[in-house]
Amino acid sequence: MLRELARSPASISELAKHIRKSQPTATATIEKLQAKGFVTVERSGMRKLVRLSQAKHAQLLREIMLAYPHVPWQSLLAYSQVFPLLELEGVASVTVSRATEWRALRNLMAHGIVSKDRKGVKVNPRFRKVSEFVHEFSGFINSRLAARVSESAVIVWASGSQFIFRVPAGTRAQDKHFQPTATTALPRYGIRLISDVEYYFFSSRGEALRAEDVALHTLLIDGVTNVTYALILMAKVKIDRNYLLNRGKILGLQEQVEAMLRFLDTHTPQPSSTLPTWDEFAQKAQEYGVDI
Repeated sequence: MLRELARSPASISELAKHIRKSQPTATATIEKLQAKGFVTVERSGMRKLVRLSQAKHAQLLREIMLAYPHVPWQSLLAYSQVFPLLELEGVASVTVSRATEWRALRNLMAHGIVSKDRKGVKVNPRFRKVSEFVHEFSGFINSRLAARVSESAVIVWASGSQFIFRVPAGTRAQDKHFQPTATTALPRYGIRLISDVEYYFFSSRGEALRAEDVALHTLLIDGVTNVTYALILMAKVKIDRNYLLNRGKILGLQEQVEAMLRFLDTHTPQPSSTLPTWDEFAQKAQEYGVDI
């Protein structure tokens, strides 16, 4: 259907005829595509006209389909196929099975979208718009999910289908996939802050966050201002250092985490790291009942 709409707008009945499906099936498909920001529907006389939306991910997909009409994009950009592309672009780690990942990469390589050399697998520069599409579509879906909690939601960090967003204080998320994190979760550990915003972490897995995750998320929302609060949490609870370092590496925080751990061990900040002096930290920690 998207391939047809990439060429020109059409009515629902015309689309049903082109894709050889019943009109109810075509209507249901259009509703799904609307929810994902791909199409808009407007009334034109007695009929409804469907066209590609002006959303960036929809327009990128149009360019891709028109530039490479021989490529079966409807299968290559299916849900499980997108994750390897996200990983190759450094946006997220793969959350599908290795077998699924390999099948996806094999299909992508067969059409020249990704290539393999001595350094590993990478997206073919000819298909850079595919990478742009994946990024834009992921961002669009994340924004829609965050808006379920609040229309005022602002995403402050994202990695593929996982993201952290900010909402006004007092906003509550009922779905278990949205979990309080960063400074919003610190009171759980006796570190109470006054703030006019709340932070939530979304993951499709809905797994409970650990103290180490909260510390890392505190750095992600503001790596300078909140370093002290993350340090207080790391000093107050029993931190699994291996878990913290492994997660920190995935999130691009490895150097910062290593510097923070050395700081707690040696009481001396590294020259290049954004850390307080030991006296500043000790005074702040004492306010929250942490005996340094």
